[in-house]
Amino acid sequence: MELRHRGNRSDNIQQMETFQIDEKSSDTKDEAVRNRKCLPALPTLLGSLVVLIILNVFVYYMDNKLPQVQKNINSTNNDFVAKRAMSTLIKLADLGPRPVGSYANEQLAFDLLKSEINDISNEAGNVYDIEMYNQNVSGSFILNMKNWKYLLSYEDLKNVVVRIDPGQGVTDAVLLNCHFDTVPAGPGVSDDGVNCAVMVELLRVLAKTPSLRRPIIFLFNGGEEIMLQASHGFVTRHPWSSSARHVINLDSCGAGGREILFQTTKRDSYLVDLYARTAPHPYGQVIGEELFQSGIIPSDTDFRIFRDFGNMSGLDLAHYKNGYVYHTRHDNLDRIDPSVLQNTGENLLALAKAMSTHNATTNSTKSKYVFFDVFGVYMFSYTELSGAFTNFIIVLLSFFSIFLSLKFTTVGMNRREYSLHLLTAIVSPGCTIVAAVLPCLLVAFALDRHGCSMSWYTNRANLLVYFGTATWSILTVAAYYPKIRSRTDAEWTVTMLNGVQLFWTALLFVATMAGLRSSYLFAVMVLWPSAASCLLGILNAGRTPAVWIAGYAASLFLPAAFVLYLTQMFASLFVPISGRLGPNINPDYVIGTLMALSAYATVGHLAPAIALVNRPRPVLAGLGAAVLLTAVAIVTVRPIGFPYSSTNTEQRIDLIHTRRTFHDFGGGVRFNDSGYMIVNWDRQGPRTVADHAPNATLVDCASELMCGSPVTGSLAYHTSWLPGQPAPASQRSAATAQVVVNEDDERQRRIVFNVTGPERVNVYVSPYPGTRLKSWSFAGEPEVATNWMGNDVYVIKHSSGAGPAAGSPQRVWSFWLEHECDRGFDEMSLNVTLAYSWVIHKDLVLDDEFHSFVDSFPRWAHVNIAVASVEAFVY
Repeated sequence: MELRHRGNRSDNIQQMETFQIDEKSSDTKDEAVRNRKCLPALPTLLGSLVVLIILNVFVYYMDNKLPQVQKNINSTNNDFVAKRAMSTLIKLADLGPRPVGSYANEQLAFDLLKSEINDISNEAGNVYDIEMYNQNVSGSFILNMKNWKYLLSYEDLKNVVVRIDPGQGVTDAVLLNCHFDTVPAGPGVSDDGVNCAVMVELLRVLAKTPSLRRPIIFLFNGGEEIMLQASHGFVTRHPWSSSARHVINLDSCGAGGREILFQTTKRDSYLVDLYARTAPHPYGQVIGEELFQSGIIPSDTDFRIFRDFGNMSGLDLAHYKNGYVYHTRHDNLDRIDPSVLQNTGENLLALAKAMSTHNATTNSTKSKYVFFDVFGVYMFSYTELSGAFTNFIIVLLSFFSIFLSLKFTTVGMNRREYSLHLLTAIVSPGCTIVAAVLPCLLVAFALDRHGCSMSWYTNRANLLVYFGTATWSILTVAAYYPKIRSRTDAEWTVTMLNGVQLFWTALLFVATMAGLRSSYLFAVMVLWPSAASCLLGILNAGRTPAVWIAGYAASLFLPAAFVLYLTQMFASLFVPISGRLGPNINPDYVIGTLMALSAYATVGHLAPAIALVNRPRPVLAGLGAAVLLTAVAIVTVRPIGFPYSSTNTEQRIDLIHTRRTFHDFGGGVRFNDSGYMIVNWDRQGPRTVADHAPNATLVDCASELMCGSPVTGSLAYHTSWLPGQPAPASQRSAATAQVVVNEDDERQRRIVFNVTGPERVNVYVSPYPGTRLKSWSFAGEPEVATNWMGNDVYVIKHSSGAGPAAGSPQRVWSFWLEHECDRGFDEMSLNVTLAYSWVIHKDLVLDDEFHSFVDSFPRWAHVNIAVASVEAFVY
């Protein structure tokens, strides 16, 4: 301040003036120092990228780490020897595909397992009683699969069952299950040959292991791929099934890697804790169980049969890495390393011993368990109640840590500034996560519109487009957070970091109150920064906010690494699954959202620190440009954005050479044709069909019951039809029907069907209005499977293990339907369609046209072939 009347000024006044000028100058200097940007933009970005890369490399290594293989194949130390199990697996693989009804499954694989078991029994000596039971089963049951209630009928399916009885007088047994049948398309080395080979070696080791207390039953079931039917035969027909209390089910939806614990039962859920304490290589996440049981993952396992029909408790484990080869010809020995068998064998050996010796009565509980492993090194497991209590403690700790930091970030603020300060901190994280997800969804929409969906299917590096888009959006929003002018940049950063922590704390509280056991993920995200903030607050680190921010940032390394660990795990699962979700679902939305959430959980937690970066906008512009150029390259450069390859990541397409005959009410032929059903398994399927079969049209689902297709489920409505020559004469079927009207009530009648055909037959039954299906020759009351044109539809799926393919004469399958019609039977009352499917590739007869059509598809398409016949009747 300048005084103009210098001559009237006294010395005292002059001294005071000088002091005021010095004080203001000093305050301005301190303010400039406190608001100085302490982080250079480009080095900060590069440093952050290096840290993310290091964390990703670390979690990738830990996620794929497998034990060393036991070298001594003749070991007598009761250790699991992967090389011996590998020899069994090679024998199974040499048999080729083993679908139900094939000679390879019903005879060769069956005999191979019996031979291996007999050799083990002869070598074991007299340590335990070892019994083998060769089971042949028939039956029926209703199963709800993807909201379709199927009636499943089966006959002459084979199981090989072995029991080790320690002779301790304990009746409760432990059941281990695998299935030796496969889909027609491939040899099923991982699904499920690996686990059957592991079980054979386990039988060899446990037969010589002392101190077993509870009997152990080994079930090698011969019919899982036909919707879990052989395991139902064991549960309902085998005399040993009533003694089986606990089950360990082994399956696969991929090839290689560690087997993951992904499903448990509520009853005796303490078995999870037993697994966590005994398995040397624990691996599993309860969030996977909640996702699987929600129906998002399009598959199921025998575990469901043991749980629902056998009233057993237990654990469900599966290999899932490299899910591209699942149910394809690439599920072969090349995909399996002996270390995979070693990992599974060591875990199962320890678990089987523990389950055979533990006291089942004192540990019984109906409380579900929370379980999750940390980098495959250690697994946490605790009851749901303990988890809820722990989560609430973490919530309180988080609030306390935020209170401590507020003490130094809001000093000197008036009420209005304080309210605006807190409101911005609370609202900003929600806006940021929306800003992270929405751009990813827009990118997914744009790529799909340009025909470039699933660009990451083969080239997973393209997932960085979504991660980069989300990261750029998060940092851009954080850079434009409105700031209270009275706060320094460091103080403002502390407040915004607390806002993000508060957001995760709110999610933790809500998820816990909702009863989600997967809330442990939010607990991990909140615990470490809360503990660090409390410690920093107690140590008065708030006097120097830069020190507080550095300590807080360091505490986020473990949560960020854990999120990246889960991201790699779920990307390994969901990316291959996207190849079989059907054409009506755009998987880019799913994958884009997953990557956006991962970006927010890693980058977003520290995004407020961008307030400390000097001139961040040019760097953000460069990051945005890089992401945009990458997305453009995916669209314009075919090798970069093309989703498939001929070596591993093939596109799935089913070609079914089909002959159809539609009868009218009088029994005459109303219409018949022949051609090819083309089943599209993924989003790109219709585009591939349009390129290679341009005359194909979407099947007519309005005119004919269940689209007149041998395909069931949701894919039936997305099947294409291409006219062609009739199927070969060798693939023929026949059905006769005998109608018997009830003498006591002319409104009721029974139709008896005698069907001669292949190993698989589907029957669709749809009553007209005023008609009701009252009963049938199968187990249980009729239950509606789905709806067609406003009418109920009942779906019967029949499978046979005997027939020409299995070396037996073709059999006649007989069943009856009893229905009631209010109008009598002088007019149409019932639609019945029979769909016969020949799927065993070795026995298919293909004409030249079919061969040429299959060969016309590109090398990167996995074309699975079948022959079918559809006959539709009206009664």
